[in-house]
Amino acid sequence: MRVILFGASGMVGAGTLREALDDPKVESVLSVGRSSCGVEHPKLRELLLPDLFDFTGVEDQLVGYDACIWAVGISSVGLDEAAYAKVTEELTLAWARALLRLNPQLSFCYCSGAGAGGNAMWARVRQRVEGALQSMTFQHAGVVRPGFIRPGAGIKSRVWLYQAGIVLLKPIFPLFMRFWPSLVTTSETLGRAMLRVVEGQADRFILESEDINRLGA
Repeated sequence: MRVILFGASGMVGAGTLREALDDPKVESVLSVGRSSCGVEHPKLRELLLPDLFDFTGVEDQLVGYDACIWAVGISSVGLDEAAYAKVTEELTLAWARALLRLNPQLSFCYCSGAGAGGNAMWARVRQRVEGALQSMTFQHAGVVRPGFIRPGAGIKSRVWLYQAGIVLLKPIFPLFMRFWPSLVTTSETLGRAMLRVVEGQADRFILESEDINRLGA
């Protein structure tokens, strides 16, 4: 399987990249982003674009792939709906449509977030993205909605408040995993679950944390 990964420099993407490179079923990974993920591996190639909205000049490099995993995300704090939707919705769907046009048998996994089924502004935007992706003709498609994520060794969140929570909860995280799997997961488990979505192993389109832990075990 040849995979295109977006967001490999972030916490979710970094964990997914690590799992993809370790997976013998993954032949190669193309990491697309504005900055390097800082990883060197024989199976990995990077495509760096200063403007992710402008990719028409590199479409020839996006052909021949089996799957796309989307792990790009921004915080909605301080943003109105239009600004938040610019990246969360417009960018995601522009790439999804283009990649499907270039690779008609493409599979797609989208990383959303816990609570995306709610009524908050950010949740409404996420719901629109999820609905649009579900309507597309991907070979396999799914959405993961992780709750709190414990990153793997050497992986950190770029959101300082989230990173502080990771440090504080680290000693008791195993208890959360054991007794409240509907609230938490790990970057390793999430990465494996996203890979299994594009492999066609998911039994539903939307996977909450407990589903992620089951699929990515």
